Amino acid sequence: MSGAAQVDAKRPVPPDFSHVATWVFDLDHTLYTFNEAQHAEMEERIYRYVQRHFDLPRDAAWEMQKHYLKEYGSTLAGLMVNQKIDPDAYHDDINDIEALELTRDDALRAGLARLPGRRLVFTNNCGRFAHAVLTRLGVDDLFETIVDAKAMGFVPKPKAPAYAALLALGKFDPKGAALFDDSPRNLVPARALGMTTVWFNDGKGQSYWRIDNPALHIDHETDHLPTFLQSIRI
Repeated sequence: MSGAAQVDAKRPVPPDFSHVATWVFDLDHTLYTFNEAQHAEMEERIYRYVQRHFDLPRDAAWEMQKHYLKEYGSTLAGLMVNQKIDPDAYHDDINDIEALELTRDDALRAGLARLPGRRLVFTNNCGRFAHAVLTRLGVDDLFETIVDAKAMGFVPKPKAPAYAALLALGKFDPKGAALFDDSPRNLVPARALGMTTVWFNDGKGQSYWRIDNPALHIDHETDHLPTFLQSIRI
């Protein structure tokens, strides 16, 4: 065997996504990322909302927010079930597009543009905010649909009705689809439906969630989305 052949034999085989016709992406900390300071400020905006709305001390607001996030999948879902808040007012209060300092991401655009088929956003956040993020990244024209909190009936990932809404609105075969998400627990229901799952894990966002038997639910893992999209076989 020649030296070149030996090198080729040792080279990892790129992941095979040739069966995928529908590409589904989480928004927050998947299509874009934020640094530690931005993440801390985002959480502070949520705490401040809870404090103001319910006249609570900060520690009590923190406990409520963390409980709702764990129990209901999102803080908003917990607030809507238990306090019947206005979801638009909530999103307007906690989302600050300027604070993210987003700019056009040509590497992300190139990775997304090479994908055959359809691209969808699947987010527990607000559709208006998602559209603003995609616009600033310079990729809004590449996405067909945004399935947001309202489209899910405010029942967020990883709850089963969120995925039912995704399939109903997206009208695709899950066995020919892939989901990219920073939260491992959001990948579990998708894998059960037959979707190929990719964990975006850079140690931030919601990558801290732990699931049982991750190998059963996570097909692939990456810490840099544009590079991964350029590397896969399609």
